[in-house]
Amino acid sequence: MRVAQLAELTDTTVRTIRHYHAIGLLPVPPERHGWRDYDLTHVARLSRIRWLIGAGLTLQTITELLAGPSEPPRTELHAALRALDDQLHSLTEQRARLAALINAVDNTAELALTPMPPSVARFYATLIDRAPDERTARAIRRERDFTELAYYRGEIPPEAAFLYVDPSDADIAESLAAFGAQDGIPDEEAVGALADAVVARMLSRLGDRAAELARSVDLALVNRVYDLYAVTAAPEDLRIAEAVRDTLIRTIEELRR
Repeated sequence: MRVAQLAELTDTTVRTIRHYHAIGLLPVPPERHGWRDYDLTHVARLSRIRWLIGAGLTLQTITELLAGPSEPPRTELHAALRALDDQLHSLTEQRARLAALINAVDNTAELALTPMPPSVARFYATLIDRAPDERTARAIRRERDFTELAYYRGEIPPEAAFLYVDPSDADIAESLAAFGAQDGIPDEEAVGALADAVVARMLSRLGDRAAELARSVDLALVNRVYDLYAVTAAPEDLRIAEAVRDTLIRTIEELRR
């Protein structure tokens, strides 16, 4: 048979067959009447090659497998399996992300292009919309951008989403007042008071859930959030962030007890 017939039988292309000839993976048949005459042995070998490729093996590993009796390339086979597992994990994450985007587009189109849960994105959008002045709006946008970055990086504890669910008008007003008060460099006493106020607002929003969520939250993730904030925040904000972290972790540990 001619090369085109071989390609059709094995669901491949003439170009691929010629590449396999070039690297010595598929024997070159003898010529007959000026064209290469393939037979069933070529069909069988090429079918096996394509099957092994479909299993995720490299051409180098396939060459070794088909070379004849020898020690099977166990290391390469296990490496191929791990690579497929990694691809499967990546595809699973991509599917979940795409499903979340579809859900967001179907329900709240303006919030679709963000990894933040809809309730989180909606909370910041509401605050920005109600900000009394541009300075307050800038402060809200900075926190929103940081929160979005933390979600992109997977460094937000899932329990944090409960802080943004169905905020009352009083919650919104309290948050706006807090953002509006962010001005200047506070002294040590004011830093402690600010940290206490931030954590108190968190506890107020969580209500009866606070103790349960404190038992489940990963403190390593809490620390990672604030480590990320230390990289992105203005120097004058670092003392407040550190005080909030210390107060929050202390409060979580007290709730666990």
